[in-house]
Amino acid sequence: TSTVTAGIVSAKARNLQLLKPDYFRDVFPVESFIQTDAAVNPGNSGGALVNTSGELVGINTAIASKTGSYTGYSFAVPANLAKKVALDLVEFGQVQRAYLGVNIRPIDETMAAELNLPEVEGVLVTSTIAGSGAKSAGIQPGDVILGVGGSSTSSLPELLERVNQYRPGEQTEVHLWRSGERILLRVQLRDRDGHI
Repeated sequence: TSTVTAGIVSAKARNLQLLKPDYFRDVFPVESFIQTDAAVNPGNSGGALVNTSGELVGINTAIASKTGSYTGYSFAVPANLAKKVALDLVEFGQVQRAYLGVNIRPIDETMAAELNLPEVEGVLVTSTIAGSGAKSAGIQPGDVILGVGGSSTSSLPELLERVNQYRPGEQTEVHLWRSGERILLRVQLRDRDGHI
């Protein structure tokens, strides 16, 4: 009763800047889309993006188009992030958003060379927020976050996606590059106001 198309995943953790932060209304969007070349047209939003085994991997959300019709790329919210949001809404009536408590910037080739990083990866911590889980765990300005919870975070969207799979009060491992070596810290995540 419905159509099926096939395609490939051409990128993960894509940030399209569809949503803008609104600090006055506590709106801090997370954009970490799966990019695929499977045909998704207007009206397909909310539909399933599945793998070849029929397992849900994403929720179709947007297309790259100047005409309003499919022209080559579509974007889906990762299923694990959508599931966490749905469970939060059922259990709490609102999304339980965890924050690491860092200000960060992307790593480029010049920074990677200065920090003696083996690869251009991770995100640079420029500061930590007082009362945050990151500050309490010992994360410092100059650290490079390489991974959260055992998954790599080579970009800002990947970091946001990983952290947003947790609720305030939960703990996770944060893999860092500091002074030429990899270290591991355990961080208890908090909400935006520093509460567990």
